[in-house]
Amino acid sequence: MKKFFLFAAAAVAALTVNAKVYNFAGIQSTAITVDAQGAISTYTMDAGTEKEQTVPSVNYTNTVGALMHVSIAGMEGLELQYKNGNESKDGHKDNILKFADDYMQTDGKNVVLVFSGVEFGDEIDLLVSAKGSTAAVFTAEGAIADEANPASVAKADGLDGYVTLKFYAEGSEVSIKETAGGYRIISATIGGGEQAIDNVNANVKAQKVFENGQLVIIKNGVRYNALGAAL
Repeated sequence: MKKFFLFAAAAVAALTVNAKVYNFAGIQSTAITVDAQGAISTYTMDAGTEKEQTVPSVNYTNTVGALMHVSIAGMEGLELQYKNGNESKDGHKDNILKFADDYMQTDGKNVVLVFSGVEFGDEIDLLVSAKGSTAAVFTAEGAIADEANPASVAKADGLDGYVTLKFYAEGSEVSIKETAGGYRIISATIGGGEQAIDNVNANVKAQKVFENGQLVIIKNGVRYNALGAAL
């Protein structure tokens, strides 16, 4: 029994060490890189109140349908993507991203978080709130949403009211998009382990079989090895 508890503690410690955390609080303009579809600017949030703060922002400055790529120093493996289809404004969207002291805010729908270099079964946790009165709705490509995730996320009254959404990676790249009215995010955490892989398999009803002495996972007609690589 003692050996079991020691093994369990070591396993939990390993998962904690391997977890990758992206913190969106207090990002400075010098850490932001935007391609030719956008430009770095500033925005005054909560103007005229005791919470007033001038923060870095990103404007989408290109035409309808052009995809903007934004990266942040120290956040390797994560890219923010956005394109605007509003023809009445020729696609332009000022301050689509705002970097406040405690969170990043997307000032509209369709901002995508793209995680690369993840592994099959990795758990991706987002600590989020809606931006305003319109509840935030999240969809994922390359990942399965946890069945316990709420269908939508309301605006939190304070930082302690943010909601954790969980997704389980199906491959090496995961895209998570908000499709309703914008959101705020404090952090994104990527971990992994057998429990996460089991959750993926359970949610998509994957089948585990042995072929020539090797474990093969069959999901949606695609065959994977035990490491999650497609065969």
